[in-house]
Amino acid sequence: MVDWKKIPKIDAHIHLTPKDVIAANIDYDGRFIVNGSIDDYESMMKKYNIECAVIMPFNDPYMLSMEFTAEAVNKNMKNMICDKEGGFYCFADLDIKKDIEDMLSELEQVLMQKEFIGIKLHSSNTGYPIDGDYYEQIIKYANDHKILIEIHSYPRENLWDDVCSPARIRKAVEKYPDLRLSIAHLGGFQYEELYGLNAYFNLSAVLPDLADRMGIKNTNKMLRSLGVENLVFATDYPDSRSIQATEIYDTYCDILEQMDFTQEEAENICKYNALRMFGWQSI
Repeated sequence: MVDWKKIPKIDAHIHLTPKDVIAANIDYDGRFIVNGSIDDYESMMKKYNIECAVIMPFNDPYMLSMEFTAEAVNKNMKNMICDKEGGFYCFADLDIKKDIEDMLSELEQVLMQKEFIGIKLHSSNTGYPIDGDYYEQIIKYANDHKILIEIHSYPRENLWDDVCSPARIRKAVEKYPDLRLSIAHLGGFQYEELYGLNAYFNLSAVLPDLADRMGIKNTNKMLRSLGVENLVFATDYPDSRSIQATEIYDTYCDILEQMDFTQEEAENICKYNALRMFGWQSI
């Protein structure tokens, strides 16, 4: 049996909270405050052999700054990791309320910094459809400049025109067959709409929900249908719809250990697929 806890990992999708935001909300017991410290997370990295983690923004500046701007969010994420000797990277945040040309200019400056390796689009938080014109211009910019895009996709189960639905994502990216694309959360329970899409698919947030609803065997089959070479280990730490933050890595490893992935496949899912997605030879 593959021991997933021991395999070197990249967690390609986590959320950590700046110290000033934690301090300002210290009386709030939400998981982004209680479990969101980067210093605490480093102990998790050692325990579960996580060599690198990627911090994702929310397209909601109230989550990661006290100034409530995307510019401040990007600055805060960089400041969190700049003295951490390479174990962390970030995706750039954006604000759809900004003029698109101003936003593209801001993204260009942010992405010149080595800490930033892509752009995050989170239509569920903005309420703006992923196939809308504003996001289309961001996607075109990313395609033209060969920048990795990650799109949040965990739609409400029976709402097929949800703003982040896989069907909308397909429409948004269909003009860009060579787009560097990562889909977060596997499209939720609309995952079948993603079959055949030229993208990477990360396991963040959704894996425990799929296993609980569908069982291990059917979840295993579904993951293989997306292509093992396209699967990327990610958890959404410290967030989860069904388990405590401190249980996330044990739960992920326990679920994956019950599946039929070989040692080589597990190593690819945990690390090497992410390296290819990021365009890196090594960490």
